Amino acid sequence: MMNSLIERLIATHRHLNREIRREAARGVPDHFRLRHLKKQRLAVKDRLVRHIPEASEFRRAACRLLARVRGPRQAEG
Repeated sequence: MMNSLIERLIATHRHLNREIRREAARGVPDHFRLRHLKKQRLAVKDRLVRHIPEASEFRRAACRLLARVRGPRQAEG
């Protein structure tokens, strides 16, 4: 299914973002690893764009996925 592929790609993109932040935060980051992670992240983003041509649609899909992961919002107050 297309939705599961998109969800996997978004999850992979998020994972790569976390790894990039973690590596960059190290005292002495491995610049080769950072470059490799960023290339992987860009490749995933390119695949996403092929499946979701409009960036606004990508954002909406990501927001819907995040909403499902987080669950229903609790009422404030």
